[in-house]
Amino acid sequence: MTGYVHSIQSLGTLDGPGVRAVIFTTGCPLRCIYCHNPDTWKKEAGEVFSSSELAEKVLKLYPYIKNGGVTFSGGEPCVQAKFVTEVAKILKARGLHIALDTSGAVDNEDTDKLLELVDLVLLDVKFTSSEAYKLNTGADLAGVLRFLEKLEALGKDVWIRHVVVPGINDTEEDIRALSKILEPYKCIKKTELLPFRKLCLEKYEKLGIPFPLRDTPEAEQKRISELEELLKR
Repeated sequence: MTGYVHSIQSLGTLDGPGVRAVIFTTGCPLRCIYCHNPDTWKKEAGEVFSSSELAEKVLKLYPYIKNGGVTFSGGEPCVQAKFVTEVAKILKARGLHIALDTSGAVDNEDTDKLLELVDLVLLDVKFTSSEAYKLNTGADLAGVLRFLEKLEALGKDVWIRHVVVPGINDTEEDIRALSKILEPYKCIKKTELLPFRKLCLEKYEKLGIPFPLRDTPEAEQKRISELEELLKR
């Protein structure tokens, strides 16, 4: 089987435990207002790999990632769930830890098979109301929570990721709402508040796509720290 890949980060340390290879696949159904990777929206924009070719490329990094693992990101890797599953099977057979970085917006039989295989899911919970979710991503909060319920039933370890954008979701009320949403789920091992950044501006300019948050200030680390303390409480 073949699939489309945007790039491979060889020694990542932010997308799961330990030192990891991070595979960025292409294709994404969402249009998040703060998306950093608009060059991954179209699946066919990626480089074509067979599952064995991609696994072989990643396994060249084995000495460096054997105590970390591999993370599939994107784009939305569940768009190519069959392909990702094939690659993950090869890598898992070599004893590598497999993580999936996903929005939870693609949920079907192919995704189910992938979820059974992975060791960790990095799940984006982007906003805390149905209206804000639809407006700012095109996705459905209820669908993301159904995805999370599936992970709870499977007993998968989950790290939640939530991008904090000044003036949009950076109030104490927003974080309390996030905490309330996540409270019932025992599968959640960590919740990360990620500061909104604008390192993607050059990509948007190159693609000729307007960046919706061009004039929005980046999140200050001081505010992120304050909200993290609130989340702990």
